[in-house]
Amino acid sequence: MNCAEENLKKLIGAYGKMAVALSGGLDSSVLLAFCARELGAQNCLAVTAKTPYMMLEELSDAARLCEKLGVEYAVIESEIPESIRKNPPDRCYLCKRELFESAKRAAHARGFEILADGTNADDTSDYRPGMRALRELGVKSPFLECDMGKGGIRKLAREMDMSVADKPSYACLLTRLEHGADADIETLRRVDAAETFIRNLGFKAVRVRVHGGLARIELEPLKIREFCALGVMEAVSAELKKLGFKNAALDIDGYKRGAMNGFEIYT
Repeated sequence: MNCAEENLKKLIGAYGKMAVALSGGLDSSVLLAFCARELGAQNCLAVTAKTPYMMLEELSDAARLCEKLGVEYAVIESEIPESIRKNPPDRCYLCKRELFESAKRAAHARGFEILADGTNADDTSDYRPGMRALRELGVKSPFLECDMGKGGIRKLAREMDMSVADKPSYACLLTRLEHGADADIETLRRVDAAETFIRNLGFKAVRVRVHGGLARIELEPLKIREFCALGVMEAVSAELKKLGFKNAALDIDGYKRGAMNGFEIYT
């Protein structure tokens, strides 16, 4: 056990009981599993927000993990808040502020005073306005406190024999839209279905960014040549048009975190 893991073990142990904001992604899944191992499943609670801009696959993964761990699972259902319906640049802050307030209330109602999330050391190198909301609400981030980044979290997942060990990082579906774009449920569902189709073809790290009627596909750079193989592009194009996109394009620069930060609709 390395220093970061040892510190994490001590930190979690000192809390005694913990609720975890579970998205179904790598970081929060590993945090919940680690807490269940160290504290016992009966001393853990998972709180998941179910909204139109969350990936259905992630929600299913979250439910399966809680069942496997024997951890109580609380689901907060919410529509798209009015404050983010136009996908403003500070969307992440506004969203997290509202959802984590609800998560804290759900945790407190079940006897859990501490709510934690999967924010890690690598997140500090990216534009993450939502982290301000976590600080304001007193949400704990054990991985960040122990200076553990993505590599350490994946290592921990493998040690616990978790299937998420090699799972790519995802983000809420609103990150696929331009700032100022209407966050309508139908568009979000089309994006989710498009990405699911492409992932099922073997391209796990994928984003389908929306620019009007155009779907811009981002993949890992090393996967672009494979995507251009005979038959794959044709199948993706046909499926995306079936879903309602007028055109589909492949971004030759590949997947980039925060790729929509510079895109804004001006009216």
